Amino acid sequence: MRGHIKQRTKSADSWSVVIELGKIDGKRTQKWFTVHGNKNDAEKFLTEKLRELDTGSFSNSKNMTVEDYMNYWYREFCEIHLSPTTYESYRRNLDKYIIKELGAIKLDNLSPIHLQNFYNHCLKKNLSKTTVKYIHRIIHSALSQAIKWQLLSKNVADNVEPPKPEKYQANFLDKNQVSLLILLLKKTYIYVPVMIAIATGMRRGEILGLTWENVNLKRRTINIIQAVYQLNGKLVTLPPKTNSSIREISIPKKLVKILKKHRKQQNRAKKLLGNEYNPENYICTTEDGRLISPSSLNHKFKDILDANHFPAIRIHDLRHSHASLLLSMGVDAKFISQRLGHSGISITMDLYTHVYNKTNKKVANICNRFIRFNPFSFVSKWLANY
Repeated sequence: MRGHIKQRTKSADSWSVVIELGKIDGKRTQKWFTVHGNKNDAEKFLTEKLRELDTGSFSNSKNMTVEDYMNYWYREFCEIHLSPTTYESYRRNLDKYIIKELGAIKLDNLSPIHLQNFYNHCLKKNLSKTTVKYIHRIIHSALSQAIKWQLLSKNVADNVEPPKPEKYQANFLDKNQVSLLILLLKKTYIYVPVMIAIATGMRRGEILGLTWENVNLKRRTINIIQAVYQLNGKLVTLPPKTNSSIREISIPKKLVKILKKHRKQQNRAKKLLGNEYNPENYICTTEDGRLISPSSLNHKFKDILDANHFPAIRIHDLRHSHASLLLSMGVDAKFISQRLGHSGISITMDLYTHVYNKTNKKVANICNRFIRFNPFSFVSKWLANY
């Protein structure tokens, strides 16, 4: 039974209309309405509510605030269906911005003007357009799910125009800067992860998640099957976000040499420290075998660059530099896309358009060499051989 009516009192002019909404958290959920009138009025009201239920326009969020709903959505949807890094990011933005500013509003009363004022307020507080658009994406996703759960009949975020971020410009190093960076880091414990980044274009988490089982030095290959993430202050190793991120890539001989030397150093440290050496088999570790955290790698990298007045870049910019240098050398964009673990070549081309344009001009100049045509020279040579 999807719904029913019942007389509230002995008087015939007051009826309860009950709509069955299924189970939430394993509990039977109902929505009750009061109708004043006769039995036919109550039955008509029931029919209308069931029609709303069928068409997705039924709303059941009378006493729920935005804060109540966002916390429920996070617990019952985000933590189950999203990757840990994504739902952790959502949680930070929910607590820091969304719930703080919008949480007290009744979910039913949330309007486009609430969201527009909220976005404008964020921009006035010097949040970037990119961050505000990301916040909009979280809100839109949450409200879309509320419609599926029949808590709302429409998504008010559809009627708000989020700010348009400036196109992202990645930072790149040229060959000379890469050579200088290698010299600066050679005597530090982050030398190996940085060299892997430069030589492979791998993501930070993928590099830190590498174990010796993932590397075949004879075949000169690396299998990327996991990544390290920092969640709730703890380091966890998880599979990559997408299937395209799981891949095998080739590595240059110079990196093989560096890794062989590094493994010998680790083996010496194991013998020297004994049980005090961390038994996990990760490649990028501190001297006692402990895993290097993403934040520790970032901070150490920044400190070294600052101390040597090197251009301000992130670890992730080494990935961009790897791809940029390969493109500038004429390596096929599709191959680079696969090497980076992009889900499609369009992502690669969008990020490295400026490099592709330069390479394209070089190709055009090469083409120019074999399409030059001097008719007088051609005729004279032809006559000479006639």
